[in-house]
This record gives sequence, C-alpha cells and structure tokens, in this order.
Amino acid sequence: MGCMNGMAEGARRLAASYNITAAEAEHRLDAFADALEEVLDTELNGTGEVYRRMAERLGLTPAEAERFMDDSQKAVESAYEEQQ
Repeated sequence: MGCMNGMAEGARRLAASYNITAAEAEHRLDAFADALEEVLDTELNGTGEVYRRMAERLGLTPAEAERFMDDSQKAVESAYEEQQ
C-alpha cells in the first residue's frame, strides 16, 4: 500500500470510529497539518500549541484534537501493518 493509500485508509477508519465522514476526518487532518506548519521552527513548537490551534479551527478542545491525532497515527499504522 502506498503512502497516500495508507493515509486515505487511516482517514476512512477514523471516520468510522468517530462516526464522521471521511471528508470530515481529512478536514481534521488538514487542520492539524496547517497548525503544525504555523508553529514549526518557532518557540511554540512542542508546547501543545499545534493542538490548541487545531482545536480552535475545528471547535474541539485541545485534548480532543490530541486524541484524534493519536488515533489517526494508530489507524494509519494499522492499515500499513495489514498490508505487509
């Protein structure tokens, strides 16, 4: 499975577990990527600022944003492992 297929499968699995659409799961992942890009190489990097900004964009709490991203990583890793 290629990188994009693994990410798409991860988004699909997240959508199912969070009872949201795959498009919403991808939107949340995009919000994280945007927030990460904003704080990368700044003094805020590593302070939880990424989750705070992601949460702000999505109407979530920072803890919910962090949990979603942890689950995202697990879903992608699981998808890759199943294809090995």
